[in-house]
Amino acid sequence: MKNILSISIALLFVSLFSFNANAQTSNEEASLLKMWDAVWQAYETGNEAKMWSFYTENACEIYPDGSSICGVKAIKEGYEMFKTMMEGTPSWSMTKPTITFLGSDVALLISDVTSDIKLKGGQQIGGKSKFATVVHKVNGQWLIAFDSQTPVMPMPDAGK
Repeated sequence: MKNILSISIALLFVSLFSFNANAQTSNEEASLLKMWDAVWQAYETGNEAKMWSFYTENACEIYPDGSSICGVKAIKEGYEMFKTMMEGTPSWSMTKPTITFLGSDVALLISDVTSDIKLKGGQQIGGKSKFATVVHKVNGQWLIAFDSQTPVMPMPDAGK
């Protein structure tokens, strides 16, 4: 009888811990999705100050051409330069990101993105890609520490 009582109490504590961890993960996922939406909303409305407020000072990016850059100041400068190459406003559509927690204060967000970007001179770039973002929680706020956009390229059929 004593063993059954001990096992029951242990199971109760495990259940309570599991429930609390699931609730916390659910809250963090909601917080991350809210941040994700706010970043894209800031981008779409041209509120660059708000958009950049979601980046850490030492954030890094890898671009579809394989180049990389670190530091939010350098990322902003690259963005400003890219804007001078564009004709009109690019359009983006994305899926809700999948979230993988890498720790209590670090997460990976992956989303399918389709972009339509026209460069001056008529060149069309963009298309389907995967957008990967690593976020880090700083003082209670999720911030972007790294992002990368990888073009989706069809692979040859292995059976042919």
